[in-house]
Amino acid sequence: MKKLFFALLLCSTVSCLSVFAQDAESKAGFYYVNVPIVMIYPYAKGYIVKYHAGVLSDNLVTVYMPQEWFAPGKDKKGTIVSLKPGTVKPSFTVIYKDGAFDHVKLYVKKDRRDPSWGYMPLSTNIDDRFENVTDIKIEY
Repeated sequence: MKKLFFALLLCSTVSCLSVFAQDAESKAGFYYVNVPIVMIYPYAKGYIVKYHAGVLSDNLVTVYMPQEWFAPGKDKKGTIVSLKPGTVKPSFTVIYKDGAFDHVKLYVKKDRRDPSWGYMPLSTNIDDRFENVTDIKIEY
């Protein structure tokens, strides 16, 4: 009876270790870059995000994130997380897998009257800037 108990204990331990090893392997190769947002503009074709190129830089960099990235489906490359009032400042996190862009998470204020939200004039036509956007390269 004791041998059976120890055999079952050994089998369950080995199976648990293999599950944890598979989980660690699935996360291998992932890394992320978190970037504070200066301003975000909603646009018909997606989002225009402005951020500083470095901690001490006044140079603003613009990133275009197509609306298709945030649409449900298997090719989804983006997620929007609404921040409640009084929480941290807006930011976006770019997740890379094996050195290549995988997906992005936008952490933005829910209230569009927040100063982090900007508005594009309706007469502005920048549709071409959202075409063929396949990744995000962070500039420092």
